[in-house]
Amino acid sequence: MRLEAMEKTEQNSRSKKAGVRKLKLTNFRCYAMANMDLDPEAPVVLFGANGAGKTNVLEAISFLAPGKGLRHARFADVARHSSFMDEKITSMPLKWAVWAEVKTAGDMGDITIGTGCEPNALGETGTRRAVLINGESSSQNELAEVFSAVWVTPAMDRLFGGELAPRRRFLDRLVQAYDPAHTGRTNAYANAYKQWGKLLREGCRDTAWLASLENTMAEYGVAIAAARNDLLNRLGPYLHESWGGFPKADIALDGFLENKLLAMPALAVEDAFKEKLMASRFVYADGGTVAGAHNTDLVVHHENGMEAALCSTGQQKALLIAIVIAHARAMASEREDAAPLMLFDEAAAHLDKARREALFEILLSLKGQSWFTGTDSTAFASMDGKAQFFNIDNAEISSAVA
Repeated sequence: MRLEAMEKTEQNSRSKKAGVRKLKLTNFRCYAMANMDLDPEAPVVLFGANGAGKTNVLEAISFLAPGKGLRHARFADVARHSSFMDEKITSMPLKWAVWAEVKTAGDMGDITIGTGCEPNALGETGTRRAVLINGESSSQNELAEVFSAVWVTPAMDRLFGGELAPRRRFLDRLVQAYDPAHTGRTNAYANAYKQWGKLLREGCRDTAWLASLENTMAEYGVAIAAARNDLLNRLGPYLHESWGGFPKADIALDGFLENKLLAMPALAVEDAFKEKLMASRFVYADGGTVAGAHNTDLVVHHENGMEAALCSTGQQKALLIAIVIAHARAMASEREDAAPLMLFDEAAAHLDKARREALFEILLSLKGQSWFTGTDSTAFASMDGKAQFFNIDNAEISSAVA
């Protein structure tokens, strides 16, 4: 990226930075209670030994967005475990909660977000989490309207060569940041698909009921696919620019609906998908599969032409960061009211110095607050005076210097 373009982006977004101003954790992972006061416009660096609780803070922030957070964890695993608790406390499980005051990039100003989960009637950690926006009970769909986050974690080092589901979640998280309604559509589609599959495998032959679910899947599935295709069109110009030693990338979607939409009108694709679902009923009931929005894949190629799945771990990480930054740059240039937070768990510290400095430089120019974790603060020395540093030691958070 040319320096003058970066400076222009910084000038355009300096007064529109978005980020977390206050963060409070209650019975979350290793934290009985934690409080952080932050500058919402400055990057945040968390450093400390392995196992100190750095990633847990990033996970808490990821729960301010819709979904299951950066670990895709069960809520029972998020609640503070007995091994972290005072010996006098014996009742388990405890409820957990994350609360934040967030400065937005648009006209909403500061908002508060609270989310958490309490034990259910059986004394077990619940399977649904509550969401409060400005103190009012809200849904995760509404949460998507006010907060978004993307992240890079060590578990994603082989994202492009592993199972399909994490890649699709990554793709949909990028889409949701652009299009908050995407969360509601994917939830509605998933619920209809789950019901449809359950009915078929239980031997249901109620054609009217099945057809109703197929109509729902077709309607939402095509909308989901259209939003995914739109994202790729938006990211393309930014992915084909070289900056800071990060590779250019080519991305495509391998999906029945996404491919159909490239050649057919949306209504025709809906009809084709309904026909496909109807024709697949008996196959699915016997344990087969059917193509749809639920199994679309993200296909990525390195600028050298190699498929990302075949690249080295270092190349895959560089490609992943390049995609995340392209997404942030696209949003910074197109959107006035949205700025996803970016969470880098042990990612920046493992880059070579040139790429690390290029990453810091471009993140400082963008709207959203960025968070980093690392074991050694010296890897972030060039951020001294620009970022806020916190040392984490055995679940204790204290302000520090680089």
